[in-house]
Amino acid sequence: MFGKKLPKKLVLAYIALTSATIIWGAANPIIKLTLGYIPPLTFLFLRFLIACILLLPYAIYELQKTKVDKRDYLNLFLFGLFSQTSLIFIFVGLEYTTVIEAVTIGVLGSVLVVAAGHYFYKDKVNAGVKKGLIIASLGTLFVVLEPLFTGNIHNINLIERTFGNFLILLYNLTWVIFIVWSKFSLTEERSTLLKKTLSFIHLKPMKKVYPTTLITALALFVGLMTTTPLAILENLGYFGNVSSFDILSIKPVGIVGLFYMSVMSSILAYMIYQWSIKFVKVSDTAFFGYLAPIFTLPFSYLLLGEVPTFLMFVGAVIIGTGVYIAEKNLK
Repeated sequence: MFGKKLPKKLVLAYIALTSATIIWGAANPIIKLTLGYIPPLTFLFLRFLIACILLLPYAIYELQKTKVDKRDYLNLFLFGLFSQTSLIFIFVGLEYTTVIEAVTIGVLGSVLVVAAGHYFYKDKVNAGVKKGLIIASLGTLFVVLEPLFTGNIHNINLIERTFGNFLILLYNLTWVIFIVWSKFSLTEERSTLLKKTLSFIHLKPMKKVYPTTLITALALFVGLMTTTPLAILENLGYFGNVSSFDILSIKPVGIVGLFYMSVMSSILAYMIYQWSIKFVKVSDTAFFGYLAPIFTLPFSYLLLGEVPTFLMFVGAVIIGTGVYIAEKNLK
């Protein structure tokens, strides 16, 4: 990927991907820390609310310039569903599991992005890549089920950790859909196989190509719309007891975490990430996913005091082996 001189836009795209990876590397520990002050669905709702208030003037201005085709309404809604509403899985999941387990499971998402990129845009994955994917998948399953062997850690019992791990896994599956859908929607590089897949489920490609900043803004509004009723139900006690939560009494740490997730993680990271997707291959984005643990692990130790167990380490080695085999056999 970096073996020869690259075009300026491609270099900028890689810088953008790296920046987004660093921002999101700190995100999981910050989410976990902030969940001590704000319930998960309310946290997600407030994140979207702040981001949407900040983006509202831009969204109004851009929509006056860019006419959205009515036939694209469903596609834009699904885009928001996969990129923003799906964050419910990780916000709730992190309440029940550790950041280290979450970031380890997240490596599988990057491996699946490689598979999806080759499947939809090259129509084949060779035997070596398949072998690597299988090994990485088994390693991820090992990490997901690891709580059954180690029991309670960080005051989280094994049932909660297993449940949280499965939610993190679901989030990574939706992330793969988001990446593939972004590439398909934001560029002229149309995958014939993906068109057939969409046709099979009665979905058609975007009729127009829209600015990435507008798509990000609209996706955040979809997130706000879909999480509002869930946050209301949460505060009415339907998803656990949150009667003690008072928005006016959030401590400074919680406020800092909320604004980091609203401005840095929601607006800045998503906008530069989606812009970069226009210039890189789908499989290239996976490389930056592999870097995520490098940034996340120091933050999880500094903010939460989390360190991996021996079995987490074993699972990470299995996943790493699968990633190495898959990447080695990419052609």
